Amino acid sequence: MATLKSLEQALREILQDDHKVSKYDAQVLKELILADGKVTREEKLFLERALVDNVFDEKAYEMLSKLLIRQDS
Repeated sequence: MATLKSLEQALREILQDDHKVSKYDAQVLKELILADGKVTREEKLFLERALVDNVFDEKAYEMLSKLLIRQDS
């Protein structure tokens, strides 16, 4: 399980460059989240906030929003 702090730090670092999350950036976040093979409730809450509050390109949004429907929390 990725800690909320590590996910927030990764997102901050991603957004420093161009203030947008690309599909490659989204892959990094996805790998952090799935490191233990599941998506926890806390990770889903992080994703929901991130997807609403930040700019994601279409592929990044699609990739990460799919994690919200996983049933393994």
